[in-house]
Amino acid sequence: MSKTLVVVESPAKARTIGRFLGNEIQVQASMGHVRDLPQHSLGVDIEHDFEPQYELTANGKKVVKSLRQAAASADQIYLATDPDREGEAIAWHLQEILRTAGHGQFHRITFHEITRNAIERSFKEPGQIAMDLVAAQQARRVLDRLVGYQVSPLLWRSIKKGTSAGRVQSVALRLVVEREREIQAFQPEEYWNLDALFTCPDLDGTQVRTRLFRLNNEKAVVANARQAEVLADALESAGVTHRVTKVTETPRRQAAPPPFITSTLQQACGSALKLGASQTMRIAQELYEGIELGNGSVGLITYMRTDFVNVAKEAQDQAREYIAANYGQEYVPERPNIYRSRKSAQEAHEAIRPTDVTRTPDSVSAYLTGPQLRVYRIIWNRFMASQMSAARQIDHAVEIESRGGDLTSLQFPPDDKKAPKGMVCTFRAAARETVFQGYLKVYNIKEVGEEENAEDSTHPLPHLQEGMKCDLKDLIKEQCFTTPPSRYSEASLVKALELNGVGRPSTFATTVNMIQEREYVTKDKSSLTPTQLGFQVNDFLVEQMPDLFDIGFTSQMEEELDQVEEGDLNWVVMLKDFYEKFQKWLGARKNASFRLTADDAAELLKLFKPDFEFDAPVLRGGKKYDDAKFKESLEAQLEKGKDLTERQSNALLNMCARYVNRLPAVQKWLDDKGFGEMVTNIAKEAEDEAAQPPMEVSPALQKLFDAMSSLEWEPPVRRGSRTYDDGKFFKSLKKQAEQGKMLSDSQMAALLKIASRYAAKIENYTDLVTALGATIAPTMASTGEATVGMVEDKNATKAKIAVAPPSAEAIAKIERLFDMMNEIEEWRQPTPHSGRRAFDDKEFAMSLQKQYQQKGNLSDRQLSALKRMLQKYENQIPDFKNRAKAAGIGEAAPPPEMLEERCPECGAPLVKRMGRGRPFIGCSAFPKCRYIKPRNKE
Repeated sequence: MSKTLVVVESPAKARTIGRFLGNEIQVQASMGHVRDLPQHSLGVDIEHDFEPQYELTANGKKVVKSLRQAAASADQIYLATDPDREGEAIAWHLQEILRTAGHGQFHRITFHEITRNAIERSFKEPGQIAMDLVAAQQARRVLDRLVGYQVSPLLWRSIKKGTSAGRVQSVALRLVVEREREIQAFQPEEYWNLDALFTCPDLDGTQVRTRLFRLNNEKAVVANARQAEVLADALESAGVTHRVTKVTETPRRQAAPPPFITSTLQQACGSALKLGASQTMRIAQELYEGIELGNGSVGLITYMRTDFVNVAKEAQDQAREYIAANYGQEYVPERPNIYRSRKSAQEAHEAIRPTDVTRTPDSVSAYLTGPQLRVYRIIWNRFMASQMSAARQIDHAVEIESRGGDLTSLQFPPDDKKAPKGMVCTFRAAARETVFQGYLKVYNIKEVGEEENAEDSTHPLPHLQEGMKCDLKDLIKEQCFTTPPSRYSEASLVKALELNGVGRPSTFATTVNMIQEREYVTKDKSSLTPTQLGFQVNDFLVEQMPDLFDIGFTSQMEEELDQVEEGDLNWVVMLKDFYEKFQKWLGARKNASFRLTADDAAELLKLFKPDFEFDAPVLRGGKKYDDAKFKESLEAQLEKGKDLTERQSNALLNMCARYVNRLPAVQKWLDDKGFGEMVTNIAKEAEDEAAQPPMEVSPALQKLFDAMSSLEWEPPVRRGSRTYDDGKFFKSLKKQAEQGKMLSDSQMAALLKIASRYAAKIENYTDLVTALGATIAPTMASTGEATVGMVEDKNATKAKIAVAPPSAEAIAKIERLFDMMNEIEEWRQPTPHSGRRAFDDKEFAMSLQKQYQQKGNLSDRQLSALKRMLQKYENQIPDFKNRAKAAGIGEAAPPPEMLEERCPECGAPLVKRMGRGRPFIGCSAFPKCRYIKPRNKE
């Protein structure tokens, strides 16, 4: 007798199916995926058609032995995993693992409900694994791994260790963040409603409550309290008549909604039952896999991950019979209702429905938990409603016109002198009457985002006649304000993802749950609000790789995955096309600056053993670089408890790039920490650079070098532990370029910054820098401090430039200040300041004068300090008042520039201020709010 093995994903599903198949057939559970990409490495061979390098999952290791033992003795092996991409991939992995265990023949069976009839039918029509579905799942998995593994390390280095990026989750986060910023930027606008209560003498004083609807046949807009008061006074004045001018009755037909798909089930359970998307899917999975009903376990609903609204004919027929028997034949539509799915839906799937409509929620309530019963009831009700007749309703509306009295001469709005005089006010009341309930008898839950219709809740209107006179009994003025868009709930975020084509039924709940688990978003009651970390992660990703995390691009990738599933697109071709774009987007960020933590730096340095032989020291640009001594200096610094700077961290990784081929342990550490690819790129760039022939200095750059070579340089300045020597640094850059070594972006930026400081002493400065492709930015204030431009040159790509020299007017003011300074004969004695160095006015003034003679310019801070100092000596300076005015002493500082952007912490406008040597953007509510916008890093 042949032996049969059936493999499903979960024990609950195995128990339910096992009851239908009997004891002769063995049913085992794989506990989900048995193989997946490795957890701690990329696991994708990019060079060989993105071949995945699978390994057993934790669950796989637990069950593979028992599964192979069962397969070894089986003649027929049926893979009965879920009917979607993930289920097809699990079936394929199982077949790959079990095919060498014995000689059994493999079959693929699928069913959309776990009932006896469905199981028996699937065994009669077994098939083979659909490799297009496997390819689509594999493509998605590889795609997500490439994005996660290569983008997340950038977040670790720039934002926070442990943060992650995901192809779909980051787009979901972007939606939440952008909605929050809409709310923060929202400016409420005032408006007023005028509600009038009229009585109808011809109907024994019947009352009707109305709202101002039109003014002179235009939509009524009452903008403020004054307008409301003026209009109310005119309406209540003597001589105003009120008459019914319009009575309408409009029949309408409200069609039944389609049965649930995954997204609409999550939305309905979120809005009506206050269940999260993940919670909804967990309960639906329990209902699908089987519930013990006293006489055995049975699946109560069909498969819950679907985006198609198709319904099996036998289920539709059963529903129509039940509706006729229990609600009446009039509730059964003449022809069965047919619904259309969206373009990307899989037509082989069914909508979510009860497996047997005779199992009403009340009949199975004793066997279900409270949440299970609520979810089952909403699924049952929605499916029954989808098969019922449309509701028939009548929309009633009444319009009452007010004219005469003070309205005749009223000018409205009263603030507008050009407004015409004379006003006719139209008040309106509306109500909706349901004359036949149809599907509303069993289901009346509004869709997510569907606004409440005022007509639905209004009391029935009295039977008024056109021309009937009315009396104004009461007029109520109500102040209102426009409201910002609502924050996303889990349900509305799922709807937004679906509408934008981002994600698929199997990913919605996981995506929404992931951004909360990562603490990018918090849920307060039902509203999703981005955290500060969420703002930072989103802003970094959108700023650095806007195309990758664009909603439209993500939707396009989903469509391409659908094409792979349909067999219209090869998954490797798709990934190659994506990866080519992806590498371009990553290019600018792979060597982004960052700072290693002290623990990480210490771990990394320990991998260079004491007996490791470093390369011999090399001389570059007049400086000696010794890797062995560099390592010792970092270790000494860490022992003192001092962290590494960004520059030291980058230098350490550059050093590692030279030795990874000789130290596998270093390569493994870098891979585990997410720096592997970055170091590989550094090593490759070094090899490419070494292979390049020496570069000639461009004529434009050479001219700048020649012009700066004759400058009289400032003496070296010591700040902290470092000495800054402009002349020495310039000579090192010039020597490097003349040796054929290209200046880096940062070196070119530094050269142009030095040139800007000496701009007044460099002949033809403007021509020299514009010849390099630079755009001269206008000077700031009186000093000529820079805004940032870009330069394009063979020796400098995208380097920051300096600014134009100060204007003639600015120079004249500075020279007037020094003329006044030279009048001073008696200087104050130096005074100590808070225990720090003493302030010597004379020494300070002489240093500024010397700097001006060398550079031809002073900074804003230096000028302000000089002006304040001169005011202390006004008694020694003849005609001080007039000379001070001419030199700009006492001029008010320009107000900070107000920006449209809002503070993410308090919502106040941001302003542009001048900081220490350069502008910054901060909150206008300072000092209550101390937010400062991070500067963009090049």
